[in-house]
Amino acid sequence: MTESDDLFVTLEPPPGGPARLRSRMDREQRRRARLRRLRSAAVVGVLGGVLVIGGIALGPGVAPDPLPAELDLVRMALGQLAPPIEPVTLPEAARMSTAVRRVPLPTDEVVFYLIGSIQE
Repeated sequence: MTESDDLFVTLEPPPGGPARLRSRMDREQRRRARLRRLRSAAVVGVLGGVLVIGGIALGPGVAPDPLPAELDLVRMALGQLAPPIEPVTLPEAARMSTAVRRVPLPTDEVVFYLIGSIQE
């Protein structure tokens, strides 16, 4: 052997070395991709759950009808409800949230009421 042979020793890769290296690299890429998908699915699931719970908690409930049915002017205008022929009387349940005041007019042939209500 010469002096240069001792200084630079040629090493051979183990059998199947480059193929095993590529295989390990591919496995690592697949593992990282699975973890990314899993994290994304978890984030979407958590956000979806928060939105559903928030929608249920803060969503609109059934709004109470502010006026009794016999004072529904829209239904009266559509002909679905006959207009009252006597002075207006509020039912007991509507008296806490609805106020009615007769508007003074020079004649008693026409009667107008000012109606106000509080929505809860």
